[in-house]
Amino acid sequence: MMFSHSLSVKRLIKWSFYTPNSSEDEFFRLTTKEGKLTVERDSVRTETADFSPILQFEQDPVQILDALLPLYLNSQILRALQESLASELAARMSAMSSASDNAVELKKTLSTVYNRQRQAKITGEILEIVAGANALV
Repeated sequence: MMFSHSLSVKRLIKWSFYTPNSSEDEFFRLTTKEGKLTVERDSVRTETADFSPILQFEQDPVQILDALLPLYLNSQILRALQESLASELAARMSAMSSASDNAVELKKTLSTVYNRQRQAKITGEILEIVAGANALV
């Protein structure tokens, strides 16, 4: 059974104070290609409406910051846990690949040893038959 998953992160908050009308979202995907973990980044442009110059926020910036900081902290902890899981899975994949390579090498070595012993036994039996034939002559 093979499991596959893809993570994506979308930037919800524009962090740049100099480009408040930026309409570009970034998507990050953690994927595997040929057994290696990679991060793909995509940018998508979306239409945004301009803010009215008379628009006022009802909440104080401190209240907004107090609401956003716990969310940001939770997202950073979740990201650290996801990276930890991804590194664990990568280490497991590497260990299994190494074990498979070692098993193939062991099979080849044991096959060679078995064939040599079998050939030595056959050669010994042929020598016994030839020695018996020589004794009769």
